[in-house]
Amino acid sequence: MIQRILVPTDFSEQARNAYEIAIAIARKTGAGIKLLHAVEVPYGSGFSATGDLTMQPNNMEHVYVLQLLEKTKADLAKLADSFDHSGVNVVQQVEVNRPINQIKRTIREDAVDLVVMGSKGSSGLDEFLVGSNTEKVVRTAECPVLTVKQRDTDFVVNEIVLASDFKREIRHAVDKFKAFQELFGARIHLVYINTPGAFESSSNIREKLEHTAQKYSLQNYTINVYNDVMEEDGILHFAEDIRADMIMMATHGRTGLAHLLSGSIAEDLVNHTNIPVLTFSLK
Repeated sequence: MIQRILVPTDFSEQARNAYEIAIAIARKTGAGIKLLHAVEVPYGSGFSATGDLTMQPNNMEHVYVLQLLEKTKADLAKLADSFDHSGVNVVQQVEVNRPINQIKRTIREDAVDLVVMGSKGSSGLDEFLVGSNTEKVVRTAECPVLTVKQRDTDFVVNEIVLASDFKREIRHAVDKFKAFQELFGARIHLVYINTPGAFESSSNIREKLEHTAQKYSLQNYTINVYNDVMEEDGILHFAEDIRADMIMMATHGRTGLAHLLSGSIAEDLVNHTNIPVLTFSLK
């Protein structure tokens, strides 16, 4: 059940789109929304994580930060009222912290059920060296994360792709995904991407997918085997072929060297598709 939705925002167009979609979901579920912006200030500036002064400063840096906080609060209030959210309780919060740290903290302290956030996407050296806050949230969040890029005023979800290798235990993720399916009355398309490097016969894969559907008591679903060179490409191409409204994936939350070496298909998808992606970390 979705009762608490967190919408982290950097005031970008994609973040605005995420907020609008969060409102649509909140109307369906009766959930409340928290709009969150985290302001990073220079180390040692004398501000605590809550934005309070930890000492009595008397310099221009602190005056600037105080003015920045006031402007940010005004911008957040303006964003909150930029869409009709009548009937939906929207709370605004500005914190002094690194965005990823504050998002994780808020998820934990508020027992957040769903994060809805925008993704600008990235590519090339940018993607390799930096990674976005969205990717970090996808990798580490303790609740489902819905990432969006484009505006969708109605957010109607009829066709959902559920992509997996169906080899690992994904019960906790499937329970979350089924709740989303039921919320929208959507059809789920289970898909296994058959690649040259990990090829299996279609009959074996279909049997495995059907076993998964029965094991998790799925309703209103289809079984699909899709051939492509890489898993990520296959998921994207299959989703485009069936005109999917959403892609669902479990991610395994690897960090550090293991993440660098193995990569994450879920995070790559968040970067490279305009279709909303719902992920759940199986840490």
